[in-house]
Amino acid sequence: MVGYDLDPREPTLAGCFPNLVWPLDIADTRGQMALFDRILADHWRTTVIDLGHALFDQFFKVMAEIDFEDEARQKLIQPVVLFITDAAPITAQTYAELRRRLAETIFVPVHNEAAPFMVIGQDFPPSSPKYQTIRIPRLSPIVRGVIDRPGFSFSAYMAQQPGGPTEVHSWIGEIFGEFRELELQLLIGELEASLRQKSSHSDRLITSARRDVKAQICDAGHKPRGIDPRRSDLDLYLN
Repeated sequence: MVGYDLDPREPTLAGCFPNLVWPLDIADTRGQMALFDRILADHWRTTVIDLGHALFDQFFKVMAEIDFEDEARQKLIQPVVLFITDAAPITAQTYAELRRRLAETIFVPVHNEAAPFMVIGQDFPPSSPKYQTIRIPRLSPIVRGVIDRPGFSFSAYMAQQPGGPTEVHSWIGEIFGEFRELELQLLIGELEASLRQKSSHSDRLITSARRDVKAQICDAGHKPRGIDPRRSDLDLYLN
């Protein structure tokens, strides 16, 4: 796995995972090319992009302009957008517009239950019913105060208290369960797409064989004697 933090001023994700995530500025063309070229070059592994509001519009504009979806399809990359929901009407409008512009990208809404609003499913429908909204459970105020302290590390906490379970253990477990379900559905989608592709290839081979048979019959001007007329052209060709 590799990640890119697109907030050059406050690269929070890069600060949490300095060995896995690199800050990258896409405010100019050079930075944009560097990002998308790296994603395509690293098609064999998962790439995570932390996208803040400052470069939100710029990122998706470039993604559409360079037809990244087509390039990704050729590299067998499935783009997935985890879209953070909120109560602002413009957020739902932006979500719908992005889904329209990027039809081959999977959109999965993410709802933080600590936010003071209830997500409405019709405002943020996933790309498919099999992709459910990911819900981040609410933490108690005491635990929230602990993890918000500067320097708090989830990995260090889990290592120091492996016996659990505490509220933090349960909270992390629920979130991991949500993402495991999403990963499973993505794997099933890849399998279904592969089967459809193989089926389409077989259909093309059969269609081509039928055309060849008909061409041979037309060249001959008649069907060979002793052949049962009830048998299909394809049967004649294969036998």
